[in-house]
Parts: sequence; structure tokens; C-alpha cells
Amino acid sequence: MLFSLPASNLDCFAGVAAMTVPRRSDALRNRASILRAAEELVAGGTTPSPARIARLTGLGQATVYRHFPDRRALLLTLARKHLGLLADAAEANADDPAAFRALLHAVMAYQVSMRPLVDELRRFPEPDQRGHARRLLDALRGPFDRSQAAGYLRHDVVLNDVLVVLTMLQAAVDRSPDPRRAIPVLLDGLFLPERDQAVTGER
Repeated sequence: MLFSLPASNLDCFAGVAAMTVPRRSDALRNRASILRAAEELVAGGTTPSPARIARLTGLGQATVYRHFPDRRALLLTLARKHLGLLADAAEANADDPAAFRALLHAVMAYQVSMRPLVDELRRFPEPDQRGHARRLLDALRGPFDRSQAAGYLRHDVVLNDVLVVLTMLQAAVDRSPDPRRAIPVLLDGLFLPERDQAVTGER
């Protein structure tokens, strides 16, 4: 059944909408500011906390809690944001079968440079960890398949081996004064040498 509202009621709704838009805009700016501050803290080797974020952003701690009720919510959002950027990069390089190595290198460099975030994620409940790993593999699946089909990756490597390599890298992060040195060594274990790629005729 069709019905209509008096013009005065529509004017009220318009007024509410006009008030809601700037509030929503402010909320989005605050949320983005909180995430940027969290990234800055993590990159500097510090685990984000509402108090630290409030100092960096000039927002109240109550505002930080309103967007992220606990540290788990904040860090999971930050991790998912970065996985989204990885997925965007994979899509942008969909025509380049050699891109998988660069993408995986970026993931590994991230694991080293964002250690406080990675350490926190390792302490999260198992379902959170599995979900993060699944989203990571989903972002890399297409580039992995194209790289292997083109003869860059060893034929006996499977996508889940990425998690094995990242676990090995984490051991270097935990024990080595310069864990970045492990990145090319671990990557080389997944990829065919250039001479073998040339022999296959697939490069």
C-alpha cells in the first residue's frame, strides 16, 4: 500500500540528515586518524594502546574506545586494512606472473617491520589467527597460481607453504639481530633458479 508523509515530516528528516552527515564525516576522520596513529606506533616498535593513540591524535580515550572497544578489535582492523592493500596490489598486477615474488617479499618485510602487531596477532585466539591466515592466502592465491603456471615457482610448492615460510621467518625475527637477511634466502627456496625457468621455455 502506497502512502505519503506531510511535507513538514520530510523537512524534519532532511534536518536530521543534514546533522548526521557531518557527524558521520567526523567519525570517519577520527577512525582514520586512530588507525594512522596505531600504524605509526607499531612501525616505531610500540604496541598501540588507547592512551598512546589519544596522545598522538589529540582525541579523547573515550573516542578511541567508541571506535575500537578493545585492542583486539583495533589490531584486527589494522591487519585487515593491510590485507586489503595487499589484495589491491595483487589485482593491480594481475597480468604479471612474476609479481608473486614481489608481493610475498612485501608480506615478509611487513612481518619484520610491524613486529609488535605480528606478536599481538600470535597471541590472539586460534580462530582469529586462522581467519587472518585464510585471508592472507586468499589475497595471494591468484598471483601464486599465475606465477607457478608461468614457471617461476617450483612445481611442488603449494599455497599453504607460504605459511611455513612465514613461520620460518618469524623464527629469524625472534632470534636474529637482522632478520631481513632471511627474506631472500626463504624466497629462493620457493622459486626456480632463472636458468631452470629459461630451460622450461615458460619465462
